[in-house]
Amino acid sequence: MTIQSLLITVLRIFLGAILLFAGIAKLTSFSVFIADVAAYQILPLGLVKPSSYLIVSSEITLGMALFIGYFSRGAGVLSALVFLIFSVALVIVLLREQPIVDCGCGNILFSLLDKMGFSVAKTPNWNIVIIDIVLVLASVGVVYSSQQGYGLDTLIKHVVTN
Repeated sequence: MTIQSLLITVLRIFLGAILLFAGIAKLTSFSVFIADVAAYQILPLGLVKPSSYLIVSSEITLGMALFIGYFSRGAGVLSALVFLIFSVALVIVLLREQPIVDCGCGNILFSLLDKMGFSVAKTPNWNIVIIDIVLVLASVGVVYSSQQGYGLDTLIKHVVTN
């Protein structure tokens, strides 16, 4: 067990939890989330509902993959892309100065930050963009780490080589 393996495991599980719980939260109030996506006015109305399904299913699938450590590098690439898309969408809304009440991006990370005294509003703001960029970088860290950490990938590799 190395410190780097342990750190990458914790980072991967943390990213997985953020995505998994965000996807579940959106799924439990899916009609509200569809309205949040429509409020961004980035997609044609015909693509809002399919895109909402894609976002939720991506978050849940990538979250589970990262959480258990299955296909970690691939899930890390895709999660970086998801967080990058979220940050670009927020930047577009902020530059347009659109009056959106809920960014649709509340998740376990925001709850943790609130408990630590760092309040993150649910209205689109530059702090959320920065958080998304940090999550992009963390996902890239999972991808390019020389250690995979501990998870299903490591277990399968160990079983196959022995």
